[in-house]
Amino acid sequence: MKKIVIVAGDKSGDLYGGLLSQRLKSKFPNLEIYSFGGEKLAKHSQQMINLLSHSVCGLVEVLSSLGKLLKIFKKTKKTILELKPDLIILIDFPDFNLRLAKDLNKKFPLFYYVSPQVWAWRKKRVETIKKYVDRMIVLFKFEEAFYKNENMDVLYFGHPLLEIIKEEDTKPNKVISFLPGSRKNEVKRHLPIMIETKKIIERKLDGYQFRIIRPPNLEKEFYEKFSPNIDIIDHSYKVIKESEFIIASSGTATVELAILGVPYLIIYKLNPLSWYILKKMVKIDFVGMVNILSGRKIVDELLQKQATPEKIASLALGYLGNSDKYSDLKKELKGISDILSPLNATDKFADFIGDYLKLT
Repeated sequence: MKKIVIVAGDKSGDLYGGLLSQRLKSKFPNLEIYSFGGEKLAKHSQQMINLLSHSVCGLVEVLSSLGKLLKIFKKTKKTILELKPDLIILIDFPDFNLRLAKDLNKKFPLFYYVSPQVWAWRKKRVETIKKYVDRMIVLFKFEEAFYKNENMDVLYFGHPLLEIIKEEDTKPNKVISFLPGSRKNEVKRHLPIMIETKKIIERKLDGYQFRIIRPPNLEKEFYEKFSPNIDIIDHSYKVIKESEFIIASSGTATVELAILGVPYLIIYKLNPLSWYILKKMVKIDFVGMVNILSGRKIVDELLQKQATPEKIASLALGYLGNSDKYSDLKKELKGISDILSPLNATDKFADFIGDYLKLT
């Protein structure tokens, strides 16, 4: 009986891994899947460690959690060596997963799903990927060309969000929603700013409701520390579609918003030292994937010192108070799904794995 290990340490990786494990179990019921991830992956696999509960972002933030992360890393590596899988699939989470690939040192076949943003920063990681990864599976067409140029085995099937997100027959209401992030340190930085933004918008607009959209990996009680007098709603695509406008932290959620066609703007703040280091290393003009894919600014980005309640509120009110500007942004977002095509990426990837492991 064949065994697969899937490692995903953040919310989006858990989402894609969960869908992949579901498709694999449906196609190949006898396949054993062991996971190091979150609740989505756990539904269709045997979870060994919940990595999402240890996820942090930012260079300084990672350093402050280094002892705990090293302990989890060693346990993950030891468990994989004991399992002796026929294939390992590492999903994104590069600081952890690339080190894991290196330490396992070609002991097992290894696929890397969802490329680290080596085309934006830390390009030297490509050498580690080439040395220790058997195949790279990417989510964006331009990444396929990037890895081919590096003489790597790379596969592109499309973006899994096109299968995950179902069209919702939901009309927007007078609702402004906040997506402060999927990690606790992101929420701590962004939510207080969003709450102050809410106060400014409330003074200018009548009749609007405000919501915080909460990912499943973070408990509601955590948000309540920062957010008195505002509804905290569990994440769903219906809830997103009910929103007339969304203020979101940078991340996979912003691609979801684009596919759903909900106008939004991006904010992001890091520890100042992390930001200083990143600015020296990053080689691209935008942080939002919609802007990166389009090669121009479609969605507004307010980063670091620019991410003030006053500036965020001003931009949001500019869209909500100008129907032409609002409609133009919706039209721009409609083109994103075409860039992410074709459909059924996860099915195609699962079939490839089945052929690779000779499961049929």
